[in-house]
Amino acid sequence: MKLKEGVRFSELAMDYSEDQRTLTQGGDLGFISETQLKQVGAPLRDTVLKSQPGNVSVVTAGGAYTLVLLISKETAGQRDLATPGVRDGISGTLRERREQLLRAAYITTVRNDAKITNYFARQIVETKSKAPSLLPTPPGK
Repeated sequence: MKLKEGVRFSELAMDYSEDQRTLTQGGDLGFISETQLKQVGAPLRDTVLKSQPGNVSVVTAGGAYTLVLLISKETAGQRDLATPGVRDGISGTLRERREQLLRAAYITTVRNDAKITNYFARQIVETKSKAPSLLPTPPGK
């Protein structure tokens, strides 16, 4: 197995993963809370809960294989801003939400200001002719 040969998990995930959401992040799902984990199928949930950080586990469910590399486990509870990653996580979340709002506002503005002109219909009205048939002309006509 390539993992045993020393190939990084993230490289293998980028090369072989079928999960489009995490493919570009090297298979990284990010932090998963226990509440979120309870919503996953029992085989995967039980494997994650029993795993130790740094170990790779294979989970088989419904004919599919899932490789799980547990990075770390954190105890439940409120985090202080001084805790590593907390401030960056909050900033990242706020930045992403702001970008989503700005993107949605931009798209709405562009759609509202868009002017669509049907030149084909205009040509038909101006020349007072019928629209050409898109069907082939029968032989003899």
